[in-house]
Amino acid sequence: MRHLTLEISPSSCADVLEALKVYKRDVKSALTEVCRRLAEIGAEEARLWASGGMATGNDDVTITTAAIRNGSKIVMSGEDIYFVEFGAGDFAGSYPGDTSMVSVDIRPGSWSETHTRQYYDNGFWYYGGVRYAGILPLMPLYHAGQKMRAEKPRIMREVFGRL
Repeated sequence: MRHLTLEISPSSCADVLEALKVYKRDVKSALTEVCRRLAEIGAEEARLWASGGMATGNDDVTITTAAIRNGSKIVMSGEDIYFVEFGAGDFAGSYPGDTSMVSVDIRPGSWSETHTRQYYDNGFWYYGGVRYAGILPLMPLYHAGQKMRAEKPRIMREVFGRL
């Protein structure tokens, strides 16, 4: 940790003020790096979990990172993101995380009700000749959040240890 010595003089105050401006810039840069690194760690974890969707045909998922104002984010895109994250059929709605901000209804049969109606009417559907009654949620973003929380102390030490 940096230490600044302030003497009661105009030049000392100016020097300390300039040092604080540099420190503020360095902290902002470090926070940006922490966010970027945590997003990359989370995205990698999410990709590992999302790859399980290939067995059920829910493989239209791409996971990337992007810089945003004051940080970074993980972006999951594709047609199957809701099935991969939240499950389908009997298992839709079994997600342990917060779904209050999700823009679609997550419950058994909610998608089928307005689409093919196979599960909604019959309690099962066929994909690739295999009968399904439900697909477990793979929860790639949920697991990404868990991994990022676990790695945050280490990343903070690494990045802020250099200041």
